[in-house]
Amino acid sequence: MKAEMWNVTVGSGKDERRMSVHVEYTADGACCVDVDGEKTTVRVVQLEPGCYSLLDEAGRQRTVELDGTLPELKASFEGRDAVPVVVKNADVMQTSAAAGESSGSRGDVVASMPGKVVKVLVKEGDEVRAGQPLFLVEAMKMENELRAPRNGKVLSIAVREGQTVEAGFSLLHLGGST
Repeated sequence: MKAEMWNVTVGSGKDERRMSVHVEYTADGACCVDVDGEKTTVRVVQLEPGCYSLLDEAGRQRTVELDGTLPELKASFEGRDAVPVVVKNADVMQTSAAAGESSGSRGDVVASMPGKVVKVLVKEGDEVRAGQPLFLVEAMKMENELRAPRNGKVLSIAVREGQTVEAGFSLLHLGGST
């Protein structure tokens, strides 16, 4: 299972709000989200690039539009005015599906769900920055960008364009920056 933890700032000036966000991706494609201790489970579907539908456990559906690239974005919820969002200290980690199991090393970028690799956007030896797109993967008839979890150097790529992968499959190994 893949988990991500971020420190997020939403808004600016007197309307600025800082929060800690922890997201854990489940095997069935849902996301368990903890925002400053408030937990919910959501299903996310990309409607088009930068536009997502969120369905929470109570059956409420929301639409969010994102513009920009990490760490700085603008987010618009339900068609309201966009607000700045800054994501800092993104820490991507691999957690096991069963206690004590290892599902990959710190440098592995893994598929969060089954899909087909549509495009490989980097090559071995490339230096990448946190948030930089690495792959386009088609899952459930939607294209998803898989991004670098941190700065580093692409040490190896384990997939090719057109290849089908299962959830948890290691796509790329990322080493430290040189």
